[in-house]
Amino acid sequence: MSIRELQALAYKQSADKGFHDNEPTEGPELLMLNSQRIALMHSELSEALEELRSGKAPNETYYPEAGSFGAHRLYKPEGVPSEMADVVIRVMDFCGANDIDLESIITEKLAYNATRGHKHGGKQF
Repeated sequence: MSIRELQALAYKQSADKGFHDNEPTEGPELLMLNSQRIALMHSELSEALEELRSGKAPNETYYPEAGSFGAHRLYKPEGVPSEMADVVIRVMDFCGANDIDLESIITEKLAYNATRGHKHGGKQF
């Protein structure tokens, strides 16, 4: 799938689960909603940090307990990779909700970044 297709899927799944019901389209309510969504992106990064702090490897996925969904047993993936996936899913949902073509802007930013100097002028990280 392309980034554009993944973004559409992330937004659709979120909408299908009711996260876009009765959304404001302008004004301070929309600002508040978008601010909350950005805070949730940040919280997923914090969860990835906590996985590292608890001793998990950056590429380790684990399945602590099984849940159930009808006749199926489901195992929720945990770990840094899962939290990073959550970050990307939340970003894609945000972009879908705000009519941002994430694939195009990623391509544009990568092209711009290719023109920047080594370590962008001496930055450490």
